[in-house]
Amino acid sequence: MVNKKRKPMQKAVAYYRVSTGKQGKSGLGLEAQQCAVVQYCNANDYQLLTEVVEVRSTRKYRAGLFDALDLCKHNKATLVVARLDRLGRDVELIARIFNPKSKVDVKVADNPHANRFTIHILAAVAEDQRQRISETTKEALKAARNRGVELGKNGKLVLSVANKQAAEDFARKLSPIIGRLKKRGIITGRAVCDELNKKGVPTFRPGGKWHPSSVHTLLTRINKQEQQKEHNKINSPC
Repeated sequence: MVNKKRKPMQKAVAYYRVSTGKQGKSGLGLEAQQCAVVQYCNANDYQLLTEVVEVRSTRKYRAGLFDALDLCKHNKATLVVARLDRLGRDVELIARIFNPKSKVDVKVADNPHANRFTIHILAAVAEDQRQRISETTKEALKAARNRGVELGKNGKLVLSVANKQAAEDFARKLSPIIGRLKKRGIITGRAVCDELNKKGVPTFRPGGKWHPSSVHTLLTRINKQEQQKEHNKINSPC
């Protein structure tokens, strides 16, 4: 009897996204996503190389997602997510990820037979839902203002300004550390994140842990501050 060679397992990188809220109640908590992805990989002969976890509460730039895509390209692996909305509800972003030129295959654990066409439709529906929620929220805020309700974090706009100033001051303090990391060639969001956590550098919120998203925010603030310094030098009188 001839023994057939077993087909080598495909490589996979898992991407999980959780919000800063009580995600577990929605069924989209980290453990639920991990369970769905692991089950999919086991059922389809995927070797799970690594996991990328991103904590986000907005739809802005997702450093963790693009780090995961880079890992897939480097290892010739497939990106696996638990659900499509973990990638996002932005049609433009989904189109970029599922573009054939991206050279990264993406699998959705709860919809394994979905193709590029159906995924674009699902993303469009999700984006429409997000837009409707946004419009409803704006209308509710407008109605609250008309009733004389004071808006802003904790109901005080002055506190929001104070928080922003504190974040700017925090970025200035960490600027020298980021500068030293750049000199060592540590420049990607993921690499900076790992280094800050390894060194025990405190986050803006005491007791927190660095994530690619918070590193991206920090680097953005520092870059803007450096640009402002250069602008002031150029325009300052001799």
